[in-house]
Amino acid sequence: MSAKQAVTIVSRALAIYFLGWLLADLTYLPSYLHSLFHHSGAQSVLGTSYWRNADLLSLCLLLLRMTALFFAVQWFYRAGPSIQTYFLASPEDELQQTR
Repeated sequence: MSAKQAVTIVSRALAIYFLGWLLADLTYLPSYLHSLFHHSGAQSVLGTSYWRNADLLSLCLLLLRMTALFFAVQWFYRAGPSIQTYFLASPEDELQQTR
């Protein structure tokens, strides 16, 4: 097995891991939406609901994480030249970069 094939296998294994993580986060989406809709109808004395804002922030961060995982899955699955040059950098290249 060549080094490029090994990098491709490892890269695709990472893509599968990130895909599993993405699917796991996808299962949390209905509960975040339910909580947001539950607290969106409640009015506070101060005019804004703490729980609605907290749920909205949590939902936005979940969607941001899912988006980042989606792009990570795409990038690692394709195992492009940038990944191969990162993992297959020769020791001489690393020495030149540190100088």
